[in-house]
Amino acid sequence: MATVLIIGRPNVGKSTLFNRLVGGRRAIVDDIPGVTRDFTVGRVNWQQKTFQLVDTCGLFENPENILEEKMKEVTLELLSEGDLILFVVDGRSGLTSADIELADYLRKQRLEVIFVANKVENPDNFYSSMGNEIFSLGFGDPIKVSSAHGLNIDLLFDEIFDRLTSLGHSIEVESGEESDLKIAIVGKPNAGKSSIFNWIVGSPRSLVTEVSGTTRDTVDETVVVDGIPMTFIDTAGIRKKSKVKVMNVEYYSVMRAIDALERSDIIIMVIDSADGVGNQDQRIAGLAEKNGKATIAVFSKSDLADDRRRKALLRTFKQDLYFIDYSPVLFTSTETGEGMDDLIDNIRLVSKKIDLRIPTGLLNTLIQRYSEGTPAPGKGKKRGKIYYGSQISSRPPIIMLNVNDPTLFTEPYLRGIRNTIRLNFDPFDGTPIFLKLRRKR
Repeated sequence: MATVLIIGRPNVGKSTLFNRLVGGRRAIVDDIPGVTRDFTVGRVNWQQKTFQLVDTCGLFENPENILEEKMKEVTLELLSEGDLILFVVDGRSGLTSADIELADYLRKQRLEVIFVANKVENPDNFYSSMGNEIFSLGFGDPIKVSSAHGLNIDLLFDEIFDRLTSLGHSIEVESGEESDLKIAIVGKPNAGKSSIFNWIVGSPRSLVTEVSGTTRDTVDETVVVDGIPMTFIDTAGIRKKSKVKVMNVEYYSVMRAIDALERSDIIIMVIDSADGVGNQDQRIAGLAEKNGKATIAVFSKSDLADDRRRKALLRTFKQDLYFIDYSPVLFTSTETGEGMDDLIDNIRLVSKKIDLRIPTGLLNTLIQRYSEGTPAPGKGKKRGKIYYGSQISSRPPIIMLNVNDPTLFTEPYLRGIRNTIRLNFDPFDGTPIFLKLRRKR
């Protein structure tokens, strides 16, 4: 599939244009320059034609800190991977020296460029505000669009597809399935999520610095493991709700992270070995369990934890995260590579468990044995009774129990049924088992 990159200095509306072209709010948008820190990838489908679109970081003329330096470095490296460049300038505020510097760079690299002036709500006034300086960049008359209002987006689409066709790229929509398996990497800020993500995908796909909260947008990358396509999703750190201001950049980052968790099948929950299990880790684990997501717990930066520290971390995990005690627990270090192969092995293992189905006959035999050894709870003279059970779905496994009165069954009793299944049929590594009760007379 042809790849189109959106390039420009900060705050020219690249992410707004990206969202408009892909048809959704994939990239976070704010008036603050430099909101986008990792490149965001989306697929564009328009009138039975398609291409891959990449929203890049803004190119700072003079980076002022390590974040801006890395953002610029990543974007310039990415240019070689694009088949077509959308060079975007701000059609409202005029050109800057950063625009001129970027234009010079693009010309020297002999890249295929479509020149776009964004934020042009009134094309008639464009030249009176911009003047002839727009032509000094050497890319001719720009396509004048307003991403926020959808003005002239159809003209931009036509130009993109005409250019891709002339370059020999296939632009027809092909039927294809999405990745069967989605795996989100979640945790608190600065827990080491992006380092693990980059190790898995085999490249510095996500920006990694010591600055807490570096990742803002979710970053997706598909990797084929044993012939199975797996989409890994790097997410922003999820902080405590009371510490996140409503409607600011971090708020949207957290919302994207939670959305990634909800649309995934497996969660890699990353916990910093130095910090240990905290209240926020409990909330994140609870969110994963509530949404029926399989979970793998990873203590990151294990090269900084000795044996004594690791034993203490395992104890706190069993105490504070007892409700996901079915999850594999690993110690990993992207610096030394410790545990990373084990992580891939456990992803393979858990991916099989989430689709496992229990034969109905065996399930009812296990329930009967458990009920005989552990009488069902009751109220007064009335006792709970399970008539039969059956698995009604997988990913996660959901078992429907037909009973005389759902209100009689307590959570400890139902936990016993789940434990019986794990001990006598399969451990269902990393996978929650849900029991639903239905009254049947």
